[in-house]
Amino acid sequence: MDSQKGFTLIEMLVVIIIISFLIGIVLTGTLGFQASARDTRRIGDLRNSQNFLELYLNKCAHYPGVFDTKAECNSTVSDWSSLAAVMNAANITSQFPKGIAGKPYYYGVNPDGFSYVIGAELERDNSVLKDSPDATIFGVLCSRTNKVYCITSS
Repeated sequence: MDSQKGFTLIEMLVVIIIISFLIGIVLTGTLGFQASARDTRRIGDLRNSQNFLELYLNKCAHYPGVFDTKAECNSTVSDWSSLAAVMNAANITSQFPKGIAGKPYYYGVNPDGFSYVIGAELERDNSVLKDSPDATIFGVLCSRTNKVYCITSS
């Protein structure tokens, strides 16, 4: 009779494989939640940006990107980061949303300065995409297929 007690190599490998499989399932599920959370933040950033754009409209009588004789309201906007700089220069906010996780934000303005579109590229299909226009508006490609969620001014 053998008095040695312990696990065989096969038993140890089976346990390691089972634990690895369970860790893989947990990590896969967690990554989806993180992407959804980032998308929710992007949508929230766009809503906050709308508020800042309305403050700019109240101050300058047009949205950013239109020539004006007032120095603080004369703005050239070519992308999201220049929009953030314009908001800071006009003393609207220094905390304009900057974008997260490598997915760009977009801004386009009508040449008359009275309407705009803002957008964000989402990571996952989201129910808000059904409410987003599916067209190019003021140079911004809003696309349900490419997951670019857009909000237009009223």
